[in-house]
Amino acid sequence: MNPFEITEMPDHTLLMVRGEVSLQNAGEALEVLKDFRSRSDHLRLDLENVETADVSFLQLICSLHRTCLRSGQHLTLSEKSPEHFKTILETSGYRRPRACTLGGDNPCLWTWRSDA
Repeated sequence: MNPFEITEMPDHTLLMVRGEVSLQNAGEALEVLKDFRSRSDHLRLDLENVETADVSFLQLICSLHRTCLRSGQHLTLSEKSPEHFKTILETSGYRRPRACTLGGDNPCLWTWRSDA
């Protein structure tokens, strides 16, 4: 099963990620994220079906987010993140109460949210 699926929607481009995303498929993830970014100025990332992820994937997403911010693109997460993905963020040190300094005034994808 391919862990990455890009779908063109009327008002945004959606990237659904499923299964395991880790160092083993980081090269593929990087290429998919580049393709994803090139398709639209409004991007949505759906992580609901991610079973496991490591820091390499989280770093790629942070890099994508910063690149989008610098280029004027909008990257958002789908409304729901599964509980186990929240645990991945917390144990890796990525879930945070406020944005990192690289994001400026823009919200971090991993900040504490009641629905995140």
